[in-house]
Amino acid sequence: MRLVISPSAGASIVSLEHKDQLGRWADILRSMPDDSSAPADAGSFLMIPWTNRVQDAAFAFEGQTHTLVANHSDGTAIHGIGRDHAWSMTDRSPITARLIYRHSADDSCPFSFGGVVRYEIAPHAVEIDLSVTNLDDRPFPAGCGHHPYFHRHLHSDADQVQIQMDLEGRYSCEDCIPVGDIQDDDACALLRSGDALGNPGLDDVFAGFGGTCTLEWPESGIRCTMSCSDELGHVVVYTPRDEDGSSNEYFCIEPVTMVNNGFNMHAKNEPGTGVRVLAPGETLRTRMTLKFSSIS
Repeated sequence: MRLVISPSAGASIVSLEHKDQLGRWADILRSMPDDSSAPADAGSFLMIPWTNRVQDAAFAFEGQTHTLVANHSDGTAIHGIGRDHAWSMTDRSPITARLIYRHSADDSCPFSFGGVVRYEIAPHAVEIDLSVTNLDDRPFPAGCGHHPYFHRHLHSDADQVQIQMDLEGRYSCEDCIPVGDIQDDDACALLRSGDALGNPGLDDVFAGFGGTCTLEWPESGIRCTMSCSDELGHVVVYTPRDEDGSSNEYFCIEPVTMVNNGFNMHAKNEPGTGVRVLAPGETLRTRMTLKFSSIS
């Protein structure tokens, strides 16, 4: 494995490469362009202390309305704030790195919190521990997760990437904001099947993620097993299309602790949001591992 991270760009992954048994290196994730320092261009960025969207960049908690900074064209506050700041590296070795971020309450997030991420590579795996800690003197809602951009093709242009994961259902959404109950539908069946991902045009959040997602690139002979801790109980699947309607080279499998707009859903006492209310000093800890093997 070769892993490059950028402390200055939110501790994001710049590139992730794997060498197979034939000695061939492949970019698993997209690589951040040399002339970019924007986490939105990274191979994967961290989402903390919330994931995906907060509708209208505002939410209620314990009787008070909190306003965030809208950072998306749809008026939402998207993907948290951790990716937009430099993180400090506290220790590193040839196979590990640990970085921290400390936020003091301001307009971008009204609560003080800390983030810690630890990256570790093994011969055919990368392990990422991500946590958020309440550094405030009052409780607050929190979440975290990962936003990796996988390549559709590794060693072969003929790859038809295959996906398999267990899911309970897809949220009914409008503009990526849940508006109804989860439904067990064709998109769930596709992602459970292990068949080729194809071009479904998804930008959807799913509940009941079983914690394991298998990705296979058949022509390249590579399998990646994503294993997540129980806290990462939701997953966002993003399969963008190019302007001509064809599949973009990149797709996202985003394990997250909470549903889109989870803070506002939690305020309405809706069940199963995955939002974690952290008491002062409390920590939400997560782990994601990507393990690579050959398809026999």
